Amino acid sequence: MFADDFRAYKARVLQYSDKFAEMTEEATKTALIMPFLVLLGYDVFDPNEVIPEFVCDVAGKKGEKIDYVILHDGEPVILIEAKRAGLKLQKQQQGQLYRYFSTNRCRLAVLTNGNTYNFYSDINSPNIMDDDPFLSFNILDDDEELFLSSLEQFHKANFNIKEILSKAVFLKYVKVVEQTLKQDLINPSDELVKYFLSRPEIKTGNRITTQIIEKHRAATAEAMRKVMGATITAAPAVPAATVQAETIGDKAMNAVKSALPNADCSMTENDGVYSIDITDGGVHKGTLRVSDKLRVKCDYFGEDKSVCFFGDIDKIKELM
Repeated sequence: MFADDFRAYKARVLQYSDKFAEMTEEATKTALIMPFLVLLGYDVFDPNEVIPEFVCDVAGKKGEKIDYVILHDGEPVILIEAKRAGLKLQKQQQGQLYRYFSTNRCRLAVLTNGNTYNFYSDINSPNIMDDDPFLSFNILDDDEELFLSSLEQFHKANFNIKEILSKAVFLKYVKVVEQTLKQDLINPSDELVKYFLSRPEIKTGNRITTQIIEKHRAATAEAMRKVMGATITAAPAVPAATVQAETIGDKAMNAVKSALPNADCSMTENDGVYSIDITDGGVHKGTLRVSDKLRVKCDYFGEDKSVCFFGDIDKIKELM
């Protein structure tokens, strides 16, 4: 099954994770990216399926090459630009891939450092790569249930460009809605407040002006938070004493300390994922990773170094 193959690949990435900082781009390709292409069902040694150093001539520049291209029926369908494992993927790394994208008929492109994978298309404008990926995930840190079905669409046995692009439009829509809702929960937009003020159940008795919108903005935010069950901590306009909400990382840390009161624990946070290193009696017990999606992932615990999943943070105590 694809899920099993993915977990085997994830174990491989984890095996090299302590070497990310020193890995060169070529080492990253060999150790992480080529096995990823194998995971997707491609023979990396067959030039009918995968071509390394594929020539993408850019206007004014001849002989420009991209790291890999995947072919279907002899036609390039996916461009892949590789970066070294220790490099954080940011927009400035997209430039090369952006230029290559417009030189051929590929509708899909991937930017990766072997751990993070960003998938792009040309949803906004034909033959122009979008600025933002429609699918993005980190192999080690993200919950596989959130992206595995989308990734499986790219498998050689399942590949259908129309279905992938249709899913890409859907994923982009979902992302825009999520971002808009998050922003509106903190500070509802004029359009949203005006929409509710325009409802027939609400009789303002006046033309909806900027002043009326502003007057109802806080009430709109409060109503949305109640309905969605969201707790939003926003910076107050005037400095005031506030109580910092307990994060899921804090809850996990408290659970660990309760179970191992003498343990030495340190916690870091990266993009909503809290990592807690645990040392007890001079022995490194493991690294506990907790996401804000309320899924607990424990790495390295147990002699078999298995990965364990828990739906309840209190169960960390049982693990200890």
